[in-house]
Amino acid sequence: MSTAFSRRFQLVVDQLAQGNKKHFAALTGKSASHIYKICRGMSRPSMAYLQELYEEYKVDLTWLLTGEQSSANQVAGTPRNSDLVFAPMFDVQASAGLGSEVVAEDIEDYFAFNKSFLSRQLNVSGEQLVFVTISGDSMLPTLHDGDRVLVDMSQNSVANSGLYLLQSENGLMAKRLTDKNGELLVVSDNPEYENWTILPSEREANPVAGKIVWCARTI
Repeated sequence: MSTAFSRRFQLVVDQLAQGNKKHFAALTGKSASHIYKICRGMSRPSMAYLQELYEEYKVDLTWLLTGEQSSANQVAGTPRNSDLVFAPMFDVQASAGLGSEVVAEDIEDYFAFNKSFLSRQLNVSGEQLVFVTISGDSMLPTLHDGDRVLVDMSQNSVANSGLYLLQSENGLMAKRLTDKNGELLVVSDNPEYENWTILPSEREANPVAGKIVWCARTI
């Protein structure tokens, strides 16, 4: 049920993320479902979260909470360009299955992330971030078909077990990788799919493209 507060909050989303609630959630470190609930009047944000909005984006909390303008007379500020990282969404798919041939790498769109969010929440710098879309079900329940994953291309070696993009002979894949003395164990989270090992002599032909650090999903 819409409330006066939820309508004002929606105006903040409109200003900072052009009305895109999922984008706003990513920028401010919250789940998309939580932002949807706030905008619909089904939930209220914590004061700690409101304080973060003020510190990061200069949101006028007096106006947001009461409807009255503060002396600054503005609804919300916008972050400086130097505070943002723009991650491109490529027109490619990473198969969570048997592989997906990369046929195009045109940029569909850009997603803006605040540098402090990337550092605080994801522990990445943001210099080499890209989005790709997941295709297939081999990584269920971790990754779903249609998920958009944020990949840190600077992490192209497997220091710790985790989710990575692998450029295999079968195409671009999203898999869980573990380095065991030079051998790369390739694991599907879905037990219906087989795992395999890439030998040291095969590593050059099957390079790691980057580490998956974040996932966006339609709910």
